[in-house]
Amino acid sequence: MLHSLSMNDRSLKNSRSFLPLLILVSVTIISLAPFAAKAFNIDEPLFIWVAKHIQSHPLDFYGFRINWYGTDMDAARIIKNPPLVSYYIALVAAFSGWNELHLHLAFLFPAVAAVLGTYFLASEFTKNPLMATLIGILNPVFILSSTTVMCDTMMLAFYVWSVYFWVRGTKDGSCRNLFIAAMLVVLCSLTKYFGLSLIPLLFLYTLVAGEGRRQQALFLLIPIAILCLYQWETYVIYGRGLLSDAASYASKEKALDIAAIFPNLVTGLSFTGGCLISTLFLVPLLWNKRIVLAATILIPMAAFGLSRINFSHLPETPWWGYYLQLSIFVAAGVNILVLAGHELWQRRAPDTMLLVLWVMGTFVFAAMVNWSVNGRSILPMAPAVGIVVMRFLENNKEKFWQPGFKQMVIPLSCAWLVCMLVTWADYSLAETARNAAREIGRTYGGSAEPPWFQGHWGFQYYMEQNGGIAYDRLKSTIQPGDVMVMPENSSNAFPEIMAQGVTLHVMEFAPLSFLTTMNYNAGAGYYSSAFGPIPFLVDKSLEERYHVVSFPPSQQPTRVMKP
Repeated sequence: MLHSLSMNDRSLKNSRSFLPLLILVSVTIISLAPFAAKAFNIDEPLFIWVAKHIQSHPLDFYGFRINWYGTDMDAARIIKNPPLVSYYIALVAAFSGWNELHLHLAFLFPAVAAVLGTYFLASEFTKNPLMATLIGILNPVFILSSTTVMCDTMMLAFYVWSVYFWVRGTKDGSCRNLFIAAMLVVLCSLTKYFGLSLIPLLFLYTLVAGEGRRQQALFLLIPIAILCLYQWETYVIYGRGLLSDAASYASKEKALDIAAIFPNLVTGLSFTGGCLISTLFLVPLLWNKRIVLAATILIPMAAFGLSRINFSHLPETPWWGYYLQLSIFVAAGVNILVLAGHELWQRRAPDTMLLVLWVMGTFVFAAMVNWSVNGRSILPMAPAVGIVVMRFLENNKEKFWQPGFKQMVIPLSCAWLVCMLVTWADYSLAETARNAAREIGRTYGGSAEPPWFQGHWGFQYYMEQNGGIAYDRLKSTIQPGDVMVMPENSSNAFPEIMAQGVTLHVMEFAPLSFLTTMNYNAGAGYYSSAFGPIPFLVDKSLEERYHVVSFPPSQQPTRVMKP
């Protein structure tokens, strides 16, 4: 009988430990599955083209040319991410083809891996790892990033698992765990170069963990050696070490400008708060009523102050609602950094140093170092923010505090709803490019000369599928009667060429009517703050326009020669 009771207790314990994992996997799949047929968008074509090249030249991943900046260039000069995720795409496509649905379904695995890694890491730091994980993942930056076939979510999966195994290895002295963590650092860095930040992060954590553990930092020589080899090999193959090339690109694109420091910091706060919006809905639980009331009063006042900042780009006629949304996101970003600072103030333990350096380091990189502020650069801090928030709640509530239904489920449900709306907005935006390319192909693709197009991202991918030719500002010669198409909401395009033609048609395609993630005219730029200091925006009149022109004999355009 005692044996039976022992077995029942063990079974109950196992079921309880399995239930949070089941909840997390279910939430992840339910959140991502509706977007599995999403059109490729932004930089996704780059990863797909690399994958296609890998299938025929597996050791020469960047040995081809792309017209991405308006003229044909070596892929090694254009692509600033390592190739590991493209190898994954190439492997999946070898069995399932290049269908959007199949590739997106394959990327459910990195998303689930990132979620589970966050849970196990949170188990090391909090009493409520399930809630800590939900706070980390129920954010637009995680859900949206996980609906792409870019490198970000896979990088995050390697990142959190590397930290987990390193923390475990440091605590129990397991060389096996430390070796696994070191190899995961390599995989993370070869997925996205931000993974290199693991080396100083884990090194500093080991130093503060105690003198008896400092020799464990020697395991970090493994990723250093392998990545140095990668740098040397890519230099031999492509004439440039791709690690140093990516670093120099970021520094050149964001050269030191004293006047831009404050706008960049504010933009970084806006993206941090908007992309990690779950913390905003938890504010009533995190702070007392006086602080919440004061913040509610100050946010509209701050909106007025933000309207005086010289951001790199704003809508031509920004309305009061724009600055109010910006102010809310900035306040949410400040809240996250304050929570991290409070964590450091309350505890000086190695775990605290790890989490705070993780959050603060990611913020500094995203706001001040990277070529532009964007949601993809904010993503790495999501797991750490979830853990920091839960540690704050556990430390400042009653000794045996447990999150209740109303306390946590309602705010997290609100956060999930925002995630789904933002991801839906990005889904519908990507869909407009695919629909536009198909419509243009049907309308103008049957002529003797295929239509030229400008603009890149997903539009380029689908235009080439539908017979369009990318205009090369150095090589292309436009003949009388040729047709050219250019999206209004794009980058690396040359409207002065379009101005020499005669307008045939302005096509309009409607994404989500009240919310956008990337609209230059509206001033929203989830993928780049060059489009605005806010990651997503509630607004109206967000139609995507595609201008179609023809060049009559008397108005044959000249080439635009730019360095």
